[in-house]
Amino acid sequence: MSAELSEAEKIRLKRAAKLEQQAEEQKKRQEEQQRSTGQDQQQQQQARKLKPLPILDETNPTPAVKPKFRSTVTSSTSPQNTSTVTTSTSPAETKNRITSTPTVQAPAKSFEEWQNDAYSRILQVTLDPNAVYKRGICVYLYSLVQELEEENESKPYLLKMDLLDRVLIARMSLDPNEPHAELPADVQASLKIRPFDYLLKCWKQAQDIRRNTLIRSKNLEQSVLNQRINALDLVKNLLISYSGLIIQIPDMFPQSDSILEQGPAQLVPKLLADPDSSDGLPRSYIADLVSRFADEGLDTILGPALSMISAQVRQFSIISNFTPHLQSLLILCENKTVAASLTTFPDFDPQNALASNIEQLSLLGPFFSLSAYPDSAPDVGEKYFQHSEDRNQADLNSAMNGLRGTMRNLERSLFTLSNSIVRSGTEPRELLLNYFGHILKLNEKRAQMQVDPRTVASGGFMRNVCTTLLAFCEPFLDIRASKIDKIDTTYFRTSNRIDVKKDTKINADELQSDAYYNAVQPTTNHNFITEIFYLTLTFLHCGPIRSFVNFNHFIREYGELKKQCDKAQEDAAQSANSPQGVIQDYVAKQLKKNFEKMTQQKLAYETMLLDPEFLSQVMQFYNLVMAWLIRMVDQKHRHPWDTVQLPLPHDIPENFSMLPEWIIEDIVEYFIFLGKYGYETQVIKSHPQEELVTFIITFLRNMKYIKNPYLKAKFVEILFFFTHPLGNGIPGELEAMLNSNPLALKHLVPSLMAFYVDVEQTGASSQFYDKFNIRYNISHVMKRIWNHPMHREQLREESKNQELFTRFINMLMSDITYLMDESVSKLIEIHQIQTDMEDIASWQAQPMETRQEREANLQSLERQAQSYIALGNETIHMLGYMSGEVVEPFMVNEIVDRLAAMLDYNLSQLVGPKCTELKVKNPQKYHFQPRKLLSEFIDIYLNLNTPTFVQAVARDERSFRKEYFSKAASILLKYRLKSNDDIMALEQFVNQVAKAVQSGADEEDELGEAPDEFLDPIFFSLMEDPVLLPTSGIIVDRSTIRAHLLSDSRDPFNRAPLQMDMIQPATELRDRILAWKTQQKQSKMDTSL
Repeated sequence: MSAELSEAEKIRLKRAAKLEQQAEEQKKRQEEQQRSTGQDQQQQQQARKLKPLPILDETNPTPAVKPKFRSTVTSSTSPQNTSTVTTSTSPAETKNRITSTPTVQAPAKSFEEWQNDAYSRILQVTLDPNAVYKRGICVYLYSLVQELEEENESKPYLLKMDLLDRVLIARMSLDPNEPHAELPADVQASLKIRPFDYLLKCWKQAQDIRRNTLIRSKNLEQSVLNQRINALDLVKNLLISYSGLIIQIPDMFPQSDSILEQGPAQLVPKLLADPDSSDGLPRSYIADLVSRFADEGLDTILGPALSMISAQVRQFSIISNFTPHLQSLLILCENKTVAASLTTFPDFDPQNALASNIEQLSLLGPFFSLSAYPDSAPDVGEKYFQHSEDRNQADLNSAMNGLRGTMRNLERSLFTLSNSIVRSGTEPRELLLNYFGHILKLNEKRAQMQVDPRTVASGGFMRNVCTTLLAFCEPFLDIRASKIDKIDTTYFRTSNRIDVKKDTKINADELQSDAYYNAVQPTTNHNFITEIFYLTLTFLHCGPIRSFVNFNHFIREYGELKKQCDKAQEDAAQSANSPQGVIQDYVAKQLKKNFEKMTQQKLAYETMLLDPEFLSQVMQFYNLVMAWLIRMVDQKHRHPWDTVQLPLPHDIPENFSMLPEWIIEDIVEYFIFLGKYGYETQVIKSHPQEELVTFIITFLRNMKYIKNPYLKAKFVEILFFFTHPLGNGIPGELEAMLNSNPLALKHLVPSLMAFYVDVEQTGASSQFYDKFNIRYNISHVMKRIWNHPMHREQLREESKNQELFTRFINMLMSDITYLMDESVSKLIEIHQIQTDMEDIASWQAQPMETRQEREANLQSLERQAQSYIALGNETIHMLGYMSGEVVEPFMVNEIVDRLAAMLDYNLSQLVGPKCTELKVKNPQKYHFQPRKLLSEFIDIYLNLNTPTFVQAVARDERSFRKEYFSKAASILLKYRLKSNDDIMALEQFVNQVAKAVQSGADEEDELGEAPDEFLDPIFFSLMEDPVLLPTSGIIVDRSTIRAHLLSDSRDPFNRAPLQMDMIQPATELRDRILAWKTQQKQSKMDTSL
């Protein structure tokens, strides 16, 4: 032999030396086994003399379905040890091997001959130079034959079990880049195949022969069949061992210089191919490979390959062909060992990842990042929603549904993948939860109002993780919440996976929160339901809920761009023949282009965010969250099994107070989004609504449980959206529930009235304007439920609480006064600008800048007028139907005079001398219906027609005019807004007021001018019940300060905190006033005598 050996020869010699001793021992055992088998076969042939059934079809083995099995290699990493294997067979194989047949045939060939033929056919090698073409193209192993000759092996040389290791080494040690004189050209060409492909091809051939052997050899003696199956299993396991080692050690054997992909990269195209195709890796092959290398470097075989597949997916979007990549991962994870191993790969949860790149660097991240969100997949909108303005809605809906179908398939696959990991063992499950927790920690900023999207994970990535978690939640989202007690309410305090210590709490300050969360050492002992519940809660917070909020901002920008686009188109048309025309036309085209792109983005967002299936999953989850929160504050802790009893206990449970405020905020944001944009999805209609109503009523009725007033305001906003009529007389989705739910019937009206008062002071800089929007929503809800007698009965009951009801009426009057004033002033300004614009010559004579400025001002005034008038209409309407139900609470001293003055003033605005200034073009555009408004004001006068109210109207010297009522009556009669009986009642009321005015004038004449010290310092009227304000030392009338404190709890003179029980009667001054009045009247009488 040559002194200089090639690398392949060194490997072969080294392995041959290791095998020599075992080969001798195996040879002896094999010879004994063969002699025993030969004797059995000879006896069987003599006894039966039956013609043997051929086992191998030399030209066309019959294809069949591959049997499922698992091979367990009990050896170390050395491939030769695979001779000792345990192969489990499927029930079908066992049946084929043990089922008795009427006749048993003797084999046509000896075991040695069959073994040689089978191995030659499998490995495509031969030790016979004359058999190169006998079974296809076989490689003549010249070097191995030489070794056997040197070892004085008996001829003929046959392929057998104890030579398998040496045969494979000899075959794969042949360098395809060097000439081999002993081989024909076509045989030498067959060496070009890469070693892994060769071994895989051999394994598939062995699998086919094994299957055919079981199918076609049913009549063979059982011992013969078992012997052959064992021989085939041996070669299969040896092929598995070598194929794994070649992936781990790519240069173990020589390869063709033209082959570029080595090591794990060779697996990638095969994993992406269909496992049942000629290019794929059969499931049984994967099972054998995993079983063999489970503890010996499986991560070095599959890990890099999966990383390469994951890297390819980074370049994809939801409309790319990612299915093979995802399918390859799913097939691998059908094997529990692979699923468990996945979490141990270095890139499964890279600790060096940032929020912005974890979806790219982590193994599963690229799969989870596939979506139609415009921020991560701009090509989706461009492909699916081009020229949307020219397409009908059905076409757009079809495009959306197609994308949603793809997303749903992806989501199901991602859950299947994650579920495989969870079910593969406790440790893999924990590592998967750690991965999700790591994503949350990195993306805490996603929940902030202002965040650069480039510094955090994409919305699609967070959404897909969230849908996976929602799927895990499904088993415990049953309508009865049967597993609600398995959710540990102390999780945020006792787990490090999610950190909420710095977050604002529902009802605790920072010091209280720190003391609570630092008092307990975290533990990892939490059940899976608890882990998934809190992860889902937090992923919704950082993912979809933030997307809902961002979409709201996006829609505002979209609306603004549309206005700009329309204005630019109008300007371009007007300046078409002017020098500015070219510029205006360019600007208009650019804005239109931007608007079209933004429309594509809008449709892509709607595809993702308004998917009914996704929204349904979220609502099911939040139904459980709401029940869970109520259960925490329920005194009996039985909700939802037994409905919560209101009011709640005075003491707020600590574990509720210390929860992050964003839990409740996310719930309300979800339902507000659903109300604004998701009506057509019918999600709220198709799911139980009772939990939502119970949740809102519970915390509106017990307002101190939630510190943030804006969260309570959003409760009312939800009621507003879902009681808004759908059109054609169809009520909103929640209206029926609010008129039937026992908690709503008893507590809704008192809750709304109390919140109407409470929202006066929110603590925010914008509280003055915020309160009007909130109160508008309250008034709308009240109007929608007012027809139910139980709600009206609750108003009557609540009116007995004089302090609350008086404050409520005071707020109502203040709002009407402000809103009507603002409405009138804006309408007057609009009227003036419209009048100026009607004079075309004068208008065109003004400078362009002036015209543009006034036009912009007109648009602003119109928006303000629409808002103020709409708010005012609802408030006046509410005062009208409430005054029709109860009258006495409106007659208290601190209310009745202000109420009369407010009504008189607004009547003068509607029918007084300046009413013509309220005439504007298209008043419906501003919701301005002066005749209807006038009718409602007259209704209030008639509702309150009592002697006390008559006197109050009579005391209003500033605004009461009898002629205003006469003009109002004529208008209402002319347009048939009031009956004759109503007009007669109005005339009687006005006549009574006129008499009271005259009587009051006579009394004033009697008293004459009062001393200044007897006059109220605010209204300059004679005090009836003077009181001392201890905070400022000023004396005012009791009714004056009482009315002031209804809306402001501070001293009007020095702004010091002041309450009614602090006020001291000014008894001495009161007695002096009474004495003065008596003296004045007596003097008047004496004078008249």
